[in-house]
This record gives sequence, C-alpha cells and structure tokens, in this order.
Amino acid sequence: MVELEAVLEERLERNKSPHRLEHKPTKRNVEWSEKELRETQEKHRLNSFEGEIKKEHYLRIDNTNLSPQEVVKMIKEQFNL
Repeated sequence: MVELEAVLEERLERNKSPHRLEHKPTKRNVEWSEKELRETQEKHRLNSFEGEIKKEHYLRIDNTNLSPQEVVKMIKEQFNL
C-alpha cells in the first residue's frame, strides 16, 4: 500500500495543471473543483496519522516537492520492483 500526501497549496496548483484537466473531466470546472477540495479537507481526514498504519508492505510519501518520477523510483525501491 502506498499513501501519497501533499500540502493543500500544492494540491490546488496540481488541480489546474493541463495534464490533470485533460485527463480528469470533473476537474475542468476549476472553481468548483477547488471549492470541493477545500471543503473535503475541512470535513475529512485525508491521510493517516504518522505511525498509524503498521503494515509490512506500506509506504507513506509526502510528494509535495517530488516529481512523479521521483515518487515512482521510491516505490520501486521500497517494494523491489
């Protein structure tokens, strides 16, 4: 299991990226999507607490400042892929 997390500001920026808008039709209404993201974060806990999940095959990554390629490399190394 891989848990990804990023700070809200980064998630909001990614939400507007051309790639995401192209591949996720529900994100194309940026105003609605940003509102939904903010409300969801206020109402729900989106990530586990540090140390909460104690599984052998588990990796938690804060990908706020990481590229997708860096994240993939971390996952492949952790799980010997």
